[in-house]
Amino acid sequence: MLAEENVRFGVLLDAHRYGGQADADVLARTVEVARTAERAGFDDIWITEHHFVESTVSPSALALAAFLLGVTSRVHVGTAVTLLPMHSPVHVAEQAALLDHVSDGRFVLGVGRGQPLVEYDVIGEGMSHWRAGLSEALDLTLRAFHGEVHSDSGLYHFPSVTTVPIPRTLGGPPMYIAASSPSSVGIAAERGLPMLLYFDKDPAVKAEMVAEHARLAAEAGHATRGYPHAFTVYAHATDDPDLARNLILERARKIVSLQPDVPDPQELTTMIAEHLLASHPVGNQSVCVDNLVHNISNSGCRRVLCQVETIGDTDAILANVERLASEVFPEVRSRITAPKQVLAAVS
Repeated sequence: MLAEENVRFGVLLDAHRYGGQADADVLARTVEVARTAERAGFDDIWITEHHFVESTVSPSALALAAFLLGVTSRVHVGTAVTLLPMHSPVHVAEQAALLDHVSDGRFVLGVGRGQPLVEYDVIGEGMSHWRAGLSEALDLTLRAFHGEVHSDSGLYHFPSVTTVPIPRTLGGPPMYIAASSPSSVGIAAERGLPMLLYFDKDPAVKAEMVAEHARLAAEAGHATRGYPHAFTVYAHATDDPDLARNLILERARKIVSLQPDVPDPQELTTMIAEHLLASHPVGNQSVCVDNLVHNISNSGCRRVLCQVETIGDTDAILANVERLASEVFPEVRSRITAPKQVLAAVS
């Protein structure tokens, strides 16, 4: 069971474009949502990184995180995620250390490798870095946090350099590893770092991954418990069940559109939508609270990233942020500190 103070709620912003919105309008809305989330009482703001995708305007999670750290004063701001093998890991470490200092320790570095898309050829060093680069890039980043770093390997070649600044936080800012496969669970566990789990993982799968992380962490000589693992959810508080279903159906359609050669797209869309509706906080207050409690109490994760941009209207997004913070999160915090028999009734 999780203690109330150990659970953190954040917004996950990917600067999503709806219809014919201009870049400036999308980014202005993103900043407004972040500021509203801080005022409403959210704990964290998380920024994604996407390249050459018309539907999102977020090509640099680090740059947007830096800006949002500057216009906020309390919330932690993290990347979810920086596509580490695509960038110089030493430069990422320098930037993360800089943000750690100027934010007084409010920056969180989430890293992963993303999808094997064209950006690895255009921005990065090709598909070899996507296939094999995360472990090595991660180790170089961690070493760079301590100052001197060099490499002479199959992927990275550079002489010894001393990075500046050394992070304000001992050992570097908090880090998360995006984990979607057994190999990425191992990458996180072997380095004693927490995982960030994505939308497709239900509470049972998340629990299995957390258990495997504990087993592998023990083998590597790290602690087996106490990791603030994180997960993402679609989150929209609405009393209109048709709106809730339509929002999730639209997300499911986009997921299916990315899958090649699906024999029955409509059937798969419906199946994915039902899966998401059963476990994500999309619906009325009771549905949102129950699904969040179920996720938190059964998964072993205690940091929640809420994708609040499931609807295109700015006012609706802002109202959603306010409602989640005022009506949903307080009740979730209350229930996760309730006696176990109460938890069992909603799990």
